[in-house]
Amino acid sequence: MNRFIEDERAWADFFIIRIGMILFASVLLLSAFKIYPMFIEKETRAGLDATTSDIASKIEAVDSVTVPGYRYVHVFNEKDKLVKIGISTEYVAARVNTSTLWGERELVHTEPLVVHVYPSNSNWSNTSGLRKKLGDLGAGKNGAVENPFDFSKDKNAVDSMFSNIEHELARNPFVPDMNRSLIIEKVMIYYTDVNRSVERDYVLIYQ
Repeated sequence: MNRFIEDERAWADFFIIRIGMILFASVLLLSAFKIYPMFIEKETRAGLDATTSDIASKIEAVDSVTVPGYRYVHVFNEKDKLVKIGISTEYVAARVNTSTLWGERELVHTEPLVVHVYPSNSNWSNTSGLRKKLGDLGAGKNGAVENPFDFSKDKNAVDSMFSNIEHELARNPFVPDMNRSLIIEKVMIYYTDVNRSVERDYVLIYQ
């Protein structure tokens, strides 16, 4: 009788240990399935941060250049081709869809700019287009060094145009084609004011 009871206890201990091992393995598997997507998401966010920071630093570097007409050509990395970039006057944003066990999820990272930048918009798509638009505002004067605006007559109209562009890009940021290079250019607009020359600099982005 005692031997039978001991056998019963042995079998009970055996089943308890087996159940414990199964539960432990299940917890490990669930943890692995949870940790791996978290690792991938963290890595993806770091990539978005690097992409936006790189573009922002190039914009700020061009802004610091004092040479009118200076251009920097930014080429997107192959790994960024699936990323969607949005550029307004005040920030660079990057977004990408990532797959998880629970379906698709969009990750977004935004990098603020310390300078205002003016990407392509409904008024113009490159520097030549900007000069043409300025020529329409200034009745033939386009703000080039050889064709300056009159400060008292034209500056408000120019400032109003750029202000409208800022509002437009805040609603609809410029989305570059990731298969094409991004041109970042320093542009000067010149004015004459009585006996002195006045200039204002802008950073343009286009493709």
